[in-house]
Amino acid sequence: MQLIIGGRKGRQVRVYRFYTPPLKPIDSSGGVSLPPDRFVALCNRDRTLPHRCSRSTYADFRKQMWSRWHVALVLVIAIVTCPPEADAVCVAESSPTGIEAGLVVHLSPSCTQAEREAHAVRGEAVMDAIAKGRPVDLLGVIVRGDLIFDRLAVHTTAGSPVSTSERANHGDRVGGKGQRIVRKTVSLRDSVVLGAVRHRAVDGTLRFEGPVNFHGSHFKEGVDFSRSVFQDAVELSAATFDKEAYFVQGQFVRQMDCRETKFGPSTRFHQSRFQGSVDCTGALFDGMAEFLEVNFEQPASFEQSRFGLGTGFSGSRFKSRISFREAIFSRETFFVFVAFEGEAVFAGAQFLGPADFSNAEFRQQDDLATARFDEPPLLVQTKRLELVQPSGLFQTRTRQYALTLVFLIVAALLVAYAVRLR
Repeated sequence: MQLIIGGRKGRQVRVYRFYTPPLKPIDSSGGVSLPPDRFVALCNRDRTLPHRCSRSTYADFRKQMWSRWHVALVLVIAIVTCPPEADAVCVAESSPTGIEAGLVVHLSPSCTQAEREAHAVRGEAVMDAIAKGRPVDLLGVIVRGDLIFDRLAVHTTAGSPVSTSERANHGDRVGGKGQRIVRKTVSLRDSVVLGAVRHRAVDGTLRFEGPVNFHGSHFKEGVDFSRSVFQDAVELSAATFDKEAYFVQGQFVRQMDCRETKFGPSTRFHQSRFQGSVDCTGALFDGMAEFLEVNFEQPASFEQSRFGLGTGFSGSRFKSRISFREAIFSRETFFVFVAFEGEAVFAGAQFLGPADFSNAEFRQQDDLATARFDEPPLLVQTKRLELVQPSGLFQTRTRQYALTLVFLIVAALLVAYAVRLR
């Protein structure tokens, strides 16, 4: 006999097996309530049994049945007192203690909300590890309290590993009074940050020398990384920002991914610079999305993204391929004074509100004709390459009209000849 008890999704499944000897059918009632004489008579009718039945056979049968019920009762009691959910233990991994040890807390997916609350990490502990130059690696945790990067110590730019020319190019925009440096990796994956995350100091920059990974995390309060420099990759994919997400005057040296990220009521990348690729495929910009005066030096993708409110790319420069394939712009969209130096893809994009491409410049053939505009787009002084017609004998409109006229004359002559033959 086999008994299977299954838990909820993500829980283990416990399988109980115990041996049940085969029994011959005695009666429709199961034979348990039969008197001994009746049981022996019915048993002896079964010619498949290798021996004759007697009163002792009846006693053995009764003992066997009671034994099975005892086993089943023990199993039921064990299942009730030790449910299968008890097997799904919340595994909490933490970093070893030591001067150089980082802040590492990993909670397994089987942890309940109460268990995550019990293992919550204080925002002060995160900032303390960052201030001491230690890595932060949190997975599946709850972070309580604000993460205020303004409180980090300010270092002079002379000690920065970045080249002088790069500092000069970026210093005019973010200020050159000093830097707050995050030397190690900052990883908050599949976590919930209950407090604000911000860097609002105007007296310098915030420099991340290691990777920044917020994949799948949920930010309940505002996030402000304005005037920040990200030396390594930035991962925002599948993250959720309930409130504002500001990266004003940011510099992204390597790739930045925000695939299927949910941005809140206000998202700003004003005057930012992307030196690496950008992949925001399937992202949702639920509120205002501001990409004004942004430099995209490598390929960028906003394919299948959704822009809920006003969207602005005015004054931006796309030095490489940019794709808005199948993107949806629900409200006003501005591409004023945008320079499309590489391929610009708008195939399947939907502009449900006004779209302004005034004074934009397309240095390669555009495909705006393949996009859907609910209102005619504004193309005042827009520089576009003329559609190059393939050379041939009948490619111009005049020659096409002449060819049509020749066909009509020939058809008329054929009709007249047919009538004359009659």
